[in-house]
Amino acid sequence: MRVLTQLVRPGMELARAVVTPDGLPLLGRGTVLSRRHLRSLYIDGVRVLDVVDDGTLEAWERLPEVSAYGAALDARFAPVADDRRMQILKRAVKRVYVDFLLRIEDP
Repeated sequence: MRVLTQLVRPGMELARAVVTPDGLPLLGRGTVLSRRHLRSLYIDGVRVLDVVDDGTLEAWERLPEVSAYGAALDARFAPVADDRRMQILKRAVKRVYVDFLLRIEDP
């Protein structure tokens, strides 16, 4: 699952290796993360980590894929498709949150 680096807790395990923008490995898949790892990754600009679901993270702590977020937002606003104000709100929410998701993926 994708999680903001600052929400990952020591003891969690990487589900995917962390690599530099040049493709050099920083930490391998299966690494059990320590506070030191998390601090270094955050300082290095790594804002999102893929970690193994250990059952301790709440739904709100998980980052959706951009496409999944867009589809969920469309479904949530479907019942008010004829309400112009609600569609304006949906576009604003989508623009802000999608921009946030894209920004943290590529700082």
